[in-house]
Amino acid sequence: MKIEPMLAKLKNLDVNLAGTWISEPKYDGERLLAESKGKRIGLWTRRHVQVSRKFPEVVDALMKVNGDDWILDGELTVPGGFRRLLKRNVEDKTKIKILSQKIPATYHVFDILRWEGEDLAMKPLKDRKKILLNHIIPSKRVKLMPFRLVTSSKVKKHFQEYVEDGFEGAVLKNALSTYEPGKRTGQWIKIKREETVDVNIIGATQSTGSIPFGALLMEKDGKYFGKVGTGYSTAEQKSIMKILEKNQGPLKIPIPSDVKSEVLITSRPLPAEIKVNEIFKGSPRAPVWIRFRWG
Repeated sequence: MKIEPMLAKLKNLDVNLAGTWISEPKYDGERLLAESKGKRIGLWTRRHVQVSRKFPEVVDALMKVNGDDWILDGELTVPGGFRRLLKRNVEDKTKIKILSQKIPATYHVFDILRWEGEDLAMKPLKDRKKILLNHIIPSKRVKLMPFRLVTSSKVKKHFQEYVEDGFEGAVLKNALSTYEPGKRTGQWIKIKREETVDVNIIGATQSTGSIPFGALLMEKDGKYFGKVGTGYSTAEQKSIMKILEKNQGPLKIPIPSDVKSEVLITSRPLPAEIKVNEIFKGSPRAPVWIRFRWG
């Protein structure tokens, strides 16, 4: 399946909303599209990678959804957040079976692109939500994303409530918005905790020891944004390195000569999230790796 998920623009709490909007909590998981074709279930990442076999408990739950020709959009989570979800990235069948019981995943559905073969992308979001409510019966491993109406005056309140409940922030969506694959039109907006920053990873530096790499190179707004060298374990480094190797590309962002001499591998820009104490003169202070962002 080559459909690109619709994307949200990052905004601040002072965003002005005109018209009818809804808010949803921002989960700490991975964006996945789920597809049923004749009751054959496919789970696809934003990079078009099939991961159905890695989450058999979710596939089994989706098999019970009525209808046999549909596409859903949602967020996959496990208890403990995205870092724990990385532990589910295994290939061995026995390990997959054990982890599906030890760290079970849940698919939180928030949109529907097709139902019984009908393309729903051009229908307004409010109508797509009604279709979801009418046809998707929540279960232990498949749940409907909670949502509620929001106005500009209520954005801060909703955001604070979501953060207090342990979510990453809020996602605001125009109730009349159509589904535009792969685009950030501003019809969907995300508001995140202030200490997190969206960046692109463009490569990694050499390691002085036995670990896969020294630090990750960052880009933001088309400019070099420094290095992030903490926040991941050696095991996570190996997983990150595999992603960089699969996405190798030329280094298009100018970087300082002293950094360039340390470069081990470069990649095409890969969206990621870091934590920082502050941004001083265009550079992050004490950046800490959080994760890649595919949605």
